[in-house]
Amino acid sequence: MSDFIEATARVIKIDYLQDTLFGVNALTCECMAHVARTASGWQLRLTPPWPSRLKDAHTIAFEWDGVACHGLIKDVQPLPPGELLVAIEIQP
Repeated sequence: MSDFIEATARVIKIDYLQDTLFGVNALTCECMAHVARTASGWQLRLTPPWPSRLKDAHTIAFEWDGVACHGLIKDVQPLPPGELLVAIEIQP
């Protein structure tokens, strides 16, 4: 359950890591996102277009209202209107 949800989508820069057979890829994108704070971390609801590689990432970092947020991606779910819901567990 979310503590708060940002009602208006904003552009955020997302840095994420994806494992491949040849090592780890460090990738960056900019997406429109709604952000929600949860008990264990954050939820990002990304509006299209979002990078398809993000579904296979394991670590993510972004800045929201001047606060650096980073953690492990725990769950990724596509939503009906083409959006992507990303659940993030905070890492110290």
